[in-house]
Parts: sequence; C-alpha cells; structure tokens
Amino acid sequence: MMISTTDNEARRTSPLAYWRYGHDYLRIAHTLCRQHRIPCADAQVAYHAAAQGIEFSLKAFLRARGETVAELRTGIGRSLLKALARSEAQGLPRIPAPWRASVAEIALCHQDAQFVYLVAPEGTFPELDPLIGAGIFVLDTIAPDVARH
Repeated sequence: MMISTTDNEARRTSPLAYWRYGHDYLRIAHTLCRQHRIPCADAQVAYHAAAQGIEFSLKAFLRARGETVAELRTGIGRSLLKALARSEAQGLPRIPAPWRASVAEIALCHQDAQFVYLVAPEGTFPELDPLIGAGIFVLDTIAPDVARH
C-alpha cells in the first residue's frame, strides 16, 4: 500500500507529530549535556536542540488549537518568541518564572531565519535543565489538547 503525499504531509504536521518532535529534540539536548561535558562555547548544538524542542512543542499546541501549517509558517516561522506569544494568546498557561527566563534568553538566539550563536562566559558549561524543564512543562500541559485532536 502506498501512502499519498497529502496523507504523509498531514501525518508529519499533525499536533501529535509536532509533540513527538518536541519531545525528541528535548531528549537529544538533555542527552548531549548529560553524556558529554562540552563547554558552552562549543555546545551550540545542545542549545539549538533545546530551543527547537520548545518550538515544536508550542507548535503542537497551536496545531491542536486549529492553526494550519501555513499559518505557522507565515505567522511564526522559526521564532520562539512568536510561538510562545501566540500559544499564550491561545490559552497556554505561562511557563513558570524559573524556566521562562531561560526560554526568553534562548529565544533571542532562536530567531525566525536562523539560530544565532549564544555567547557564554569562557570556561562555563551548559545548564539546560531550565530549558528542558520548560519544554517538559509545555509537553505535559498540552498533552490533553494533542490527544483530543
């Protein structure tokens, strides 16, 4: 049996698919920081993966609330700030303060067109727990919306 391109695209961009992408990216970021002690200056992949995980999680919520892929692409693009603002406008509870500050910081790097290098003091190591916590908060919060969809 062959799956049509339309069916494949619908499955790939469903709320559940975005939820899984968010979960996978957050898990990758967590694993990178736990298994490899890499200084912040060289750990941009971990930051990018965490930011991407949060972005996909927010887009899962928005898809579950009825936004189309086209609306996400034109209205949000890859901007973490835009995705967070739109999600909160659609009823997502605010990310708790300790994690929200980390999301705001990484959102400055996770821009619409690219991921910009995160400058960190020399010799420091990534502390991604607040970003992972924020992502898990979003995933847990939106799970009922995603399941209903």
